[in-house]
Amino acid sequence: QAEETNIRVFVVNPGTSQAECGVSYCPADAVEESDIRLPFNGFDAVVDAESAPFLEEAEIDFVTDKMGTQLTLKAPNAKAKKLSKNADLNERVEHMLVSEVNPQL
Repeated sequence: QAEETNIRVFVVNPGTSQAECGVSYCPADAVEESDIRLPFNGFDAVVDAESAPFLEEAEIDFVTDKMGTQLTLKAPNAKAKKLSKNADLNERVEHMLVSEVNPQL
C-alpha cells in the first residue's frame, strides 16, 4: 500500500442483529474530518463517528497458525444489545423497532 495508508475499522448496520464489522485499507485522502484517528506505530486506525460507539471494547488481532495468517476483529457491542429476561413489553417493542424494523427502512 501507498505511504500514509491507514486502516479503517467500521460497522455496517450498527446496533442491529444484522451488524457486520470490517477492516479495510484507508488512504490518507479518504480520512474524513469527523473520523476518529487512533495512532499506532506506522499507521492510524480510522473509525467513523457512527461506528465508534459500537466498536467500544473491540479487539483486532493478527493471528498466525498452520493455515497461515489472518486478521481477526471481535466487537462485542456491534449488534443490538440483548434484552434481559425481565424486560417489560415497552422495552421489548422498542428493541424490536430499533433492531429489526428500523434497519429495513
